[in-house]
Amino acid sequence: MITTAIFWRMSRKNKALSAHAEVQPAIRLAEQWIADSQARVEKLVESAEQPLSSAQNELLELRLEAGRLPQGIKSLKLVREALTGSFEPRLAGQKLADITRLYLGEEGHRKEDSELVFLATSLGEMSCLQVKAAPGAPLDEALKAALARLGKASSQSPSTGGFLYFEEPSHYKECLRNAAWMEGLKTQRLMAIDPQGLSAILLSLRLSRDAEKVLQVFQGGIDSTRALTGQSDRMGEALAQLSADSLKLRTIMEGAVPTRLTPPGNS
Repeated sequence: MITTAIFWRMSRKNKALSAHAEVQPAIRLAEQWIADSQARVEKLVESAEQPLSSAQNELLELRLEAGRLPQGIKSLKLVREALTGSFEPRLAGQKLADITRLYLGEEGHRKEDSELVFLATSLGEMSCLQVKAAPGAPLDEALKAALARLGKASSQSPSTGGFLYFEEPSHYKECLRNAAWMEGLKTQRLMAIDPQGLSAILLSLRLSRDAEKVLQVFQGGIDSTRALTGQSDRMGEALAQLSADSLKLRTIMEGAVPTRLTPPGNS
């Protein structure tokens, strides 16, 4: 018991002497550098939880939204199927520019006046002119006037073909029955349309624009996740290198023969 007490007191005395021994400035500096690194890692631990949790939730939401894409496909399919059926849009008495704005809002077209608009399409800008015939007047006069106006407008603002809109169904049918008229329209890359055809063109442009926005937004979301690929591996490798080097350095400090540390970038 007496011997044990003596050694215990000697041990405490040696530790006290060691604690009060002069520590060279280089060691204090080294300790401070390690302390700074430790403090930075501790700060990162505190700050990492919130953004990583938010990113995890965002990734879950991205997967959920991506899983809903087939709903968009179904929506487009249902409209396509409806186009092949019989639908009667109520457009009588409305100006062409107002009808265009109804479907497209203020985007996707350029208004020349109430009867002439230019539609932005995947083929380029296409003109659309409302053909109006005075009561009792021959339709060919109204058609000639419309073609002359389109020719003038196209010379000032070239377009990739276009449409002649006949609000009156009887005028549309009369145009279709006249082979010479139809051939003339074809050579000028023009298509005769009635209210049903106009509605079909405009709603398809609106849905195409909506679909394009979906493609851009979803592709952006998907591309943003590509930056995450491999990040966890790099994080694991960096931490593994810190732990391995720390362990090896502690063994060296305890008297082990120094050996080469892990090369930077390798675990």
